[in-house]
Amino acid sequence: MGIKPKLENANIGFHYTVTDEQIAAHQKKSVEEILMWIEETSKFIYEVQTPEERLRTKLAKQFNNDIS
Repeated sequence: MGIKPKLENANIGFHYTVTDEQIAAHQKKSVEEILMWIEETSKFIYEVQTPEERLRTKLAKQFNNDIS
């Protein structure tokens, strides 16, 4: 099973803008706060993913580990 992007995402980039104020606020956070945010975000993403998306994520992680 090859890992392929969803067709609706083909040839589409991803863009996210971060302001200088957001960067400054992030730099003031402790390591614990950053790690807590990462964990909470990971849990949220898992909860909103479909089983197919979870499988795709798992396979992508395995693929990336195999080529490292």
